[in-house]
Amino acid sequence: MLVRAVVWAFCLPLLPVCWLQLKLIRRQPPKIDGVTLLGAWPDNVSTSSVARRVLGLGDQAIVPGDSLNSGQGITAYCTESLIGQADRETTWQVAGQAGATAGDVLATCRGIDDLKVDLILISMGINDVSRLTSLMRWQARIFDLIFLIRQKGTAKIIFLGLPPMARFQALPQPLRAVCGVRARLMDAVLKRSVSGLDFAAHLDFETGAPAGAITEDGYHLTAEVQKALGARAASLGLHLLRV
Repeated sequence: MLVRAVVWAFCLPLLPVCWLQLKLIRRQPPKIDGVTLLGAWPDNVSTSSVARRVLGLGDQAIVPGDSLNSGQGITAYCTESLIGQADRETTWQVAGQAGATAGDVLATCRGIDDLKVDLILISMGINDVSRLTSLMRWQARIFDLIFLIRQKGTAKIIFLGLPPMARFQALPQPLRAVCGVRARLMDAVLKRSVSGLDFAAHLDFETGAPAGAITEDGYHLTAEVQKALGARAASLGLHLLRV
């Protein structure tokens, strides 16, 4: 953590250049259309206590893409893997939006009345990196979200680790390198924040994702990466659900 903080200090002189690059990118941002998808659970799945429910909260990694190449989203792949590993009726729903920050995720969670689900997948941080959210605010959002979820129910929680943004080819240099350093620093804060909690886990991106390209368009995760992370999330989820 200390080493990452020192490296970040060396990046500070580059922030004005990065700010200008971000302004230019946001004029024509690479994106996959995504809207908040939250409603009744699918009618074709039993609502009995036997059925397991998985909820995805967060940013573009949670929202299913609008084409086959965009992937179904990590939540869907996690549910598929859960069914295969546990052979139990399982359904999923998402409440996410492309571009969501940790603050947006917290606001979405506050608007959900019923959080009686078994497992919640949370993907956030990429957009906080690009908006230079402070580490103190980032950590506060993590704690607030955990507290709110546990206040509303007993769901187990998996936080998806931040991807190595230094490999996001859509970002120009030096913005790409600076975002890579910042993402690693924020991911370390996230991992430390959930350590020691028996109802929560941090899914390390580097461990869960396959080798090779991680993005389809230089910014959004490929379907292969989503599927691999979903399978890893399912294994972590089963472990948490047995605790």
